[in-house]
Amino acid sequence: MGSENSSNEPPIEGGASYEVADRIVECSHCGSKRFEKSTAQLNTAGLTFLGLDWANRNATILICARCGHIEWFLEED
Repeated sequence: MGSENSSNEPPIEGGASYEVADRIVECSHCGSKRFEKSTAQLNTAGLTFLGLDWANRNATILICARCGHIEWFLEED
């Protein structure tokens, strides 16, 4: 998947920190608290079949700035 990271190599940090449900988000893989924010559509087979992808819900995704792991959150209504 990726190359091994030696312990003397500094982590790549960028992005920003985010809070969800009154908690600072931490990467479940590497523990970083820095993320790039984006959105992703949660497609369903039925609406895709009918050509109504626009009607599917969206999720907020936070992409870890250190390891690239993606954390998913449903958008607030």
